[in-house]
Amino acid sequence: MANPVKTTVDLGTAQLRDIEIEDGILTFPGAATYVEGTLLAVDSVSLKYVPFVKGGATNQNGIAKAVLACPITAGGAGDQPARVIVRGEVKKARLVIVADGDDSNIDRAVIDGLRDYGIQPVTAQNIAYLDN
Repeated sequence: MANPVKTTVDLGTAQLRDIEIEDGILTFPGAATYVEGTLLAVDSVSLKYVPFVKGGATNQNGIAKAVLACPITAGGAGDQPARVIVRGEVKKARLVIVADGDDSNIDRAVIDGLRDYGIQPVTAQNIAYLDN
């Protein structure tokens, strides 16, 4: 008999339920690609979305207020239309801080900050099954 292989079925999305999405403008500081789940702040001067910076103090870029709903790429600095999650449950493991590229620095302070704006990061376990 062959050894069983554990397969993880990953639905690949940050969105879970009761999601409210809005169309907004995301300001890119330069050429970049942001993945779904990227945390965003709102620039206090331009009122456009910008990448969240943990510990940031420039125009409120250190306050996570939204989550990018789908990947987006820009060829250079400037504004791009973007769909963002502004309310609902999201997978914590799918959230991304641009500087880190993953969720490794999303701590209790970041999670509590998101909750203040109606976004509930939750731990959701992927489904696994044995594949013979």
